[in-house]
Amino acid sequence: MDDLDIDLWRAITKLYVSDPLTHCYLMYDLIYEYGNIDAVFSVDYNGIVSYILIWNGYRVQGVHLWGYDIDLLNMVDIARDKPVYIHLYTDDYSFSRKIIDIVNQNAKILEFYDMVVDEKSFIQYNNPIVHRLSLDDIEAFIAIKRIQGREIGYEEAQRILLRGRYYGVYIDRMIVAIAGRYIALPEVWVIGDVYVHPDYRGRGYGKAVTSAITRDAVASGAIAMLHVDTENIPAINLYKGLGYRVYRKRIWIYIA
Repeated sequence: MDDLDIDLWRAITKLYVSDPLTHCYLMYDLIYEYGNIDAVFSVDYNGIVSYILIWNGYRVQGVHLWGYDIDLLNMVDIARDKPVYIHLYTDDYSFSRKIIDIVNQNAKILEFYDMVVDEKSFIQYNNPIVHRLSLDDIEAFIAIKRIQGREIGYEEAQRILLRGRYYGVYIDRMIVAIAGRYIALPEVWVIGDVYVHPDYRGRGYGKAVTSAITRDAVASGAIAMLHVDTENIPAINLYKGLGYRVYRKRIWIYIA
């Protein structure tokens, strides 16, 4: 990605300020992940009308397409050697099918809710066994990620814990539940990676760790946002129990 000129940066800032919940990934990645991203913008005299943002993670590629300029897809490289999630800011199925035609790969259309909560509507769920994870918890964190289905090494675990701000629940010296954040900006935090060991579900641990990281988000003055599959009713009800509400429904395209 070429260096941003001042006029484009002003346009990006204006776009973000107009709708932080939509453009938080763009702003966060430009500030904190600049070396791992690519972005192309479609601009007219009114400002940015569409953009595509590519985040090249070690294990997965995240693609955010905002606006309806599908030609932007031809100006970036979609990964062929790792899973890809294409985030659309619409629930228009006809538009998503056009995108699948362009990427020309086997893909699955998923529906997700963006759910949000602020300090006024947050309903805190206290549980004294919730623990803020630190570098001292790396081995246990690696173990729960392995149960989750993700093998990570020491360096990756260290990076995640330092950047992600995680909470966990320990039972018998084993972490059985985790939740963290992907993004932390003054206006919005994106909460995610909520996971509970299969043997310990139904005990309120998922609600407890989600409450802990959400508490930090809203205490900072930000809106907390998370993404949940529209068919995951237990998770949706859990989040509603903490005061989250459905903000919008969006389509994600998953390419294995």
